[in-house]
Amino acid sequence: MAFIECLIVPSGEGQGGLFLLRQWQKRFIRDIYEPHGLDGRRRVRRAILSIARKNGKTALIAALVLAHLVGPEAIENGEIYSAANDREQAAQVFKVAAQIVRADPELSRMLRVVDSTKHIACYSNGSFYKAVSAEAGTKHGLNPSLVIFDELAQARNRELYDVLDTSMGARAEPLFITISTQSNDPEHILSKLIDDGLSGQDETIVCHLYAVPEETPDSQIFDPKVWKLANPALGDFRSLADLRATADKAQRMPAEEPKFRNLYLNQRVAPVSSLISRVEWTACKGEAVIEDGAEVYLALDLSAIIDLAALTMGTAGERTAVQAAFWKPADLLQEHSRRDFGAGHLRYSEWAKAGHIQTTPGRSIDPTAIALHIAGLVQRYRVLGLAYDRWRIDTLRREFDRIGLATHLEGEKGDGLRLIPWGQGFKDMAPAIDALEQAVIERKLEHPGNPVLTWNMANAVAVTDPAGNRKIDKDKARFRIDGAVALAMLMGLKARDRAEIPFDPDDWIASYA
Repeated sequence: MAFIECLIVPSGEGQGGLFLLRQWQKRFIRDIYEPHGLDGRRRVRRAILSIARKNGKTALIAALVLAHLVGPEAIENGEIYSAANDREQAAQVFKVAAQIVRADPELSRMLRVVDSTKHIACYSNGSFYKAVSAEAGTKHGLNPSLVIFDELAQARNRELYDVLDTSMGARAEPLFITISTQSNDPEHILSKLIDDGLSGQDETIVCHLYAVPEETPDSQIFDPKVWKLANPALGDFRSLADLRATADKAQRMPAEEPKFRNLYLNQRVAPVSSLISRVEWTACKGEAVIEDGAEVYLALDLSAIIDLAALTMGTAGERTAVQAAFWKPADLLQEHSRRDFGAGHLRYSEWAKAGHIQTTPGRSIDPTAIALHIAGLVQRYRVLGLAYDRWRIDTLRREFDRIGLATHLEGEKGDGLRLIPWGQGFKDMAPAIDALEQAVIERKLEHPGNPVLTWNMANAVAVTDPAGNRKIDKDKARFRIDGAVALAMLMGLKARDRAEIPFDPDDWIASYA
């Protein structure tokens, strides 16, 4: 801290003067650098500072870089990297670090700045600092002593993070610091790091989270009194007037509100409004037990034969206990994990191993597996109907016939499982989304926290037509949404069937009694 407060502020507020660390910054630095073991080495190996935008994170990163390059944390032949998701973002940290060096004659004599490669070298100890980005190709072969990752939440995949994280094993006191706003994805690497850090189970991890709680009522998020929770520099070097202007814009334009919540209140919400907010969805988590013989509805989204297929099941009655099943081709688990989550990620494989995804051999989903699963549900429960997206349903019906499961289309005479085609346009999806949303808001839906379904729900985005009707837009979705589509169809079918049952006061009185 003493070293940082000898550095010169290169630009912005306080330009030309010395750095003055605020108490919240000092707490973060103390929590990282003060704990030491009996061997005299730092205990902390990983640190996370999650904070809203424009709270001076770039300057703090640059100061920490210099503390490790030429200050009290410098070592012989150290390798210091600041990591970012793109070249422009990486250049910002390097720019501030270079400005600090050039503003101080003593530092200028000790360090060599190379703008073309975003590189600063220390003559006396052989250490260097370099700004790297995910766009700059492979980072294998590095041996970092310090990595500071800027805005990890914006990373589309975790390739750069994993490469840097796994390259620190040869160092005696490696340190990986992440400074970022939150990600909306509960499965994102940053979300996992924050949750793990806040649990307090590992003394080598430090996590400081500045955020407006997501359960804060909507009526209060535009109150400046709560903004300080995510913006510790507010009223100091973080302009209150600027944040107020951003809030006013979000209040006038509802489409801007999710971005305001994520970037300026540091809430774990998507910058684009999800169909159901994470807070609301999490509040519906429970055991979601469905007893044998219960009356249930089913809904199926087959999607493409090489991608994710989803089946949801929900109980009839006032409340809806929900279960979900998913399928993917076994041979594509690793390939699609890299495609959807980044190199080095095995999320689909992990979900399959945990039983959240069922696999079929080869590179396409075998419809027989889905047909047999549905037939098993028909035997175990009283299935009142199966809503389905028309895509590829003929293939599945042939499988039903082949395994001997009787079916009939709604409106046609016949025995067996009632099949209800469900359009994906505004006409059919608008009431389905309304029913899903109402069940969630009124806490009449309960789900067991299936991570695949939770991920699908976080990805789902609704669009609105001029009449105010909504549908789930696959073009605007960030990733897979099959489970969300299936759940909306299920709730739509259930709501439609319940609306068609005439109200009998005697039944209500008997039920109440």
